[in-house]
Amino acid sequence: MLLLLLLLLLLLLLLLLLLLLLLQLLLLLLPLLLLLLLQLLLLLLLLLLLLLLLVLLLLPPPPPPPLLLLLLLLPLLLLLLPLLLLLPLLLLLLLLLLLLLLLLLLLL
Repeated sequence: MLLLLLLLLLLLLLLLLLLLLLLQLLLLLLPLLLLLLLQLLLLLLLLLLLLLLLVLLLLPPPPPPPLLLLLLLLPLLLLLLPLLLLLPLLLLLLLLLLLLLLLLLLLL
């Protein structure tokens, strides 16, 4: 049950990351204030998911420490992503997708 919840949370985080990347790609098309507002809302949602993930990891007997560290690092990477606007976003997305696949393989 816990593993299922963790996997769902990770997938939700990845979905939010995709939304953030899409918003940043639309930077030239949308008014800047609206875009920044949307990004702030998404970042708040990411923070809430991170808190939920922390609560889920602290309540039951914890998984092995490397997995716990990886699960905690992924949302932090997602939160840092909007600050890295100058880097190629698709490459970052690819790397994060690979990281998520690695996490899923380790969990299964």
